[in-house]
This record gives sequence, C-alpha cells and structure tokens, in this order.
Amino acid sequence: MNKKSILIMGMFCMLLTACHAKTPLSSDQLQQREDALQPKESNRAADLLNQVMEKAQIGLTIGGPFNVLDSKIDEVKGEWGKPDNEDQAGKGFYATYQNKSFALGFNKAGDIFDVRSYAKELNEITSAQIEDRFGQPDQIRETDNEEIYVYELERKIELKFIIPKEEKGVHHVSVFNPERANDEYVLDIKGESNQLSASAWESMKEWRKQIVSFAQDHENVYINGSNKKQVALTFDDGPDKKVTPAIIDILNEYKVKGNFFFLGKNVEAFPEIAKKAFTSGHLVLSHSYNHVELPKLTSKEIQIEIDRAGNSIKSVIGKRPSIIRTPYGETNNQVVEIARQEGYSVVLWSIDTLDWSQKDASNIINNVMNHVRNGDIILMHSDSKKAEAAKALPELIERLQEKGFEIVDLETMLNIKAYQ
Repeated sequence: MNKKSILIMGMFCMLLTACHAKTPLSSDQLQQREDALQPKESNRAADLLNQVMEKAQIGLTIGGPFNVLDSKIDEVKGEWGKPDNEDQAGKGFYATYQNKSFALGFNKAGDIFDVRSYAKELNEITSAQIEDRFGQPDQIRETDNEEIYVYELERKIELKFIIPKEEKGVHHVSVFNPERANDEYVLDIKGESNQLSASAWESMKEWRKQIVSFAQDHENVYINGSNKKQVALTFDDGPDKKVTPAIIDILNEYKVKGNFFFLGKNVEAFPEIAKKAFTSGHLVLSHSYNHVELPKLTSKEIQIEIDRAGNSIKSVIGKRPSIIRTPYGETNNQVVEIARQEGYSVVLWSIDTLDWSQKDASNIINNVMNHVRNGDIILMHSDSKKAEAAKALPELIERLQEKGFEIVDLETMLNIKAYQ
C-alpha cells in the first residue's frame, strides 16, 4: 500500500471514531460506567458491617485482637502498655487507648466483657444501612442522647451500635458478653414482718424479685456487695434531732462505719446533725430531696430532686455525694440514667429490717441475724419515728461481730466513690 492509500485509510478510521464518539450513551451504560469508576458508598458500608459482624461472632471487634470470651486485661496491658484512662463504671472498669480508638471493659477478676471500637470509618454507617444489612435489631435501647441497636448473637454475645441522636452515623460499636459482666455475687432480698397483709407481702416479694433482676442489668445499680465477710449498715430518711444523733453515737462507740442516706430537706433542717455524721467518719449520702417516687416524675423533675439533695449536702459537708438510694427503692431506666449523668451510683439493699413495719427491736435484730450473708447491705432508718432502730443497734453490732462480720462503709464494700 502506497503512502497516499495509508493516509486515506487513516482519515477514514478517524472519521468512524469521531462519529461513534458522538453517539450518546444510554442511561444503563452511563450507570455502568459510574459504577466501574466509583464503587457505591453502600458497598463500602456493607463490607464494613460484614467485617464487624464476622468479628463479633467470635467476640472481637475491629481494631483490636482481644475478645470477650477469654481475654484478660493483663494481656492487653502487656501488649499495648498502660491505658490513657482507666475508670470505674458501675460494677466494672474501662481502659481506654485513645491512639487505637479502642476501649475495653473488664471485671474485678480482670476478665474482659466489653470491647469497643471508635474507628472513624464507623461514622459513615447509618441506622438504615444497619437494618438493611442485618434486619431489625433484637432491641433498641434509648437514652436522652443516643439510640443503641442491639443484635443478640450466639454464646449470648451482644453486638451494639451506638448512634447519637444528633448525628447520622455510628459513634462506636461494642461487643459485649453479659455473662462475664454479670459474673457477680448476687443476693436476693430478705426480711419479714407480721404486720403486712397477705397482698402487701406478695407485692413486696414480686418487687424484690424484679429489682434484683433490674440491678443485674444496670452497671450502676447495687443490691449487695461481694462475697466477703463484710456487711454495711445503712440508715434512710434522716437526719432528725433525736434518733440520728443516737445512732451516730452508738456507731462511734463501737468504732464501726455507718452509711446515712439523708433527705435534702432534712439536711437543711438539721445541718449540725449531718455535719456530725460526716465528721465522725460516716458516709453522708443522698436519698433525694423530698422522698417522692422518682419514676413518677418527669426527667427534669428527677434531675431537680437529685441536684437539690446533692447541693444541700454539699453546703453542709463540703462534698457532693456520688451514691444515692431512691425513695422506696423505686427505680427505672430513666432514673438510673439521670443518676448516672449526675455522677451517682444507685445503692439499694439485700436485707430489709422492716423497722418501718414491725418496729420492735427484736424483729429488727432477727431479720438481720436470721438471714445475714457475706456482702449484705442492711436497710434501717434514722428518722424520728424509728427509735427502735437505735435501740436494736448495739446488740445487732455485737452479734454481727461475734459471727465474724466486718462492718464497713459502702465505699469500701462496693469499691465505688462516695463523693464526687
């Protein structure tokens, strides 16, 4: 082929190419080209979600090699070194490694029960994408600020996606082993009175069962202490000008610590008695301000009740308590969450002396001595109508000590802070 023929053939090919280029692509062709050039965002989310789920099935989460089935916190510290922060949270502890965007929950024995990833790529995952991939969660737990999507896996492992309400994406994921978290010494609630009607007694037994179960599901709610030869004496509803001072004097005489859950309004009425309890070395704690059923209030009203009591106590002893006992023991999710936000643990009881029902000293003593176990938190009262509680106290202390029980404060028993 001569040069002229080659030139003509080249021009012809260029003309065909130009004509073809001007032919518009169909919408399907355009979509295919777009898919090829840039993978869909949903595909990236699906891949990440698959990875999260696969790891969760074996107790892991992204970003760390430690699991909630058999890993120990000592292994973590051996490999990663000292955590940036190590804080107590309810019945457990949390170690945070900021440079790894990772946190681990562990119990007193050092068993890891929670691994959390705060990886930035999780922020791209939405609740809609989670549901599209895994279906409706088994539970949606809600607080004032966030929703928690919970998927229950084999071996009772929970995979949780924590999603702030004001944001679109996941803040962090948690793989949680409730059996390890609840590897606790759990007591039921004891104590009887012959002054209760049959219906009242049945109602009380049902409440006791429910509140013990409730406490097991909430990290900052306590019914009893650990399996040690210790008990805690607690006194509600004071201070007053007669019974509370008598109880303080008896405790001081026997050199044992007491725990006073005072009402804010009573602290304001008898500040010198509250101050005496504190300076004598006993714990001055909160029982709310007005002694009302907190679950019946709005969230704002609950916060006010807790804050007013804390402020009243702080104005007298110079410290704000971090332990509260809800009036009547009535507690629900909202109360517990607000208490937590305000810096409080909720401490109830495992022995009710029923000094408010069958008030005689002998029944108070029998309710304790017939049932006492390691770690019991004993409920009594220190208001003006409970003189029999003060009358029973010396014999009660002596008999507990004869049985080898150490009488301690709640800070010692529960390993939690008494004051903020």
